[in-house]
Amino acid sequence: MFTGLSAFPLTPLDDDRLDEHAYATLVTRLADAGVDSIGALGSTGSYAYLTRDERARAVQLAVRHAAGTPVIAGIGALRTRHVLQHADDAQRAGAAAVLLAPVSYQPLTDDEVYHLYEQVTAALSVPLVVYDNPRTTGFTFTDDSPVPGRRPPPAPPPTGCGPWGRLPAPGCCRPSPPSTRPHRPDMRCVARRSRAQW
Repeated sequence: MFTGLSAFPLTPLDDDRLDEHAYATLVTRLADAGVDSIGALGSTGSYAYLTRDERARAVQLAVRHAAGTPVIAGIGALRTRHVLQHADDAQRAGAAAVLLAPVSYQPLTDDEVYHLYEQVTAALSVPLVVYDNPRTTGFTFTDDSPVPGRRPPPAPPPTGCGPWGRLPAPGCCRPSPPSTRPHRPDMRCVARRSRAQW
């Protein structure tokens, strides 16, 4: 799930409502194309503009139409309570992992981001992917940013790490070598344990 190509489809709207047929068609096409995972409700999926019910439905549709391709569901929101609700909805829908950017109207401190991820990982039974998107969130992860469950970065692959950006990719999220597949340098997996293992 955390190697190869992860496709992040748009979330089509029709008259300001989730266009379920168009969304299901997009997800089906991605699964049929052989992507390694599907990222529902990332930034390109306009998650911030959808209601809880629309988001839950989008994840349900993605899981159903992904035909066994793992779905990583975006759960970002302004309030921790809402993040936890989205995480619960995603897990109930069958998402294989969740994706979380530290979204806030005001700039967050390292401690605030740590506590957000700590609360969320405690409520998860699926892996959490840290979404590092500083233009959107106003928060920049560094190699020293404290994140619960974070693993030390692996040794760089023989092909080098230049295209990966400023963050080393942990082993569970390490993309295929840059020459073979596109990748998302702004995503990192930090938690692969079940809730019982925390």
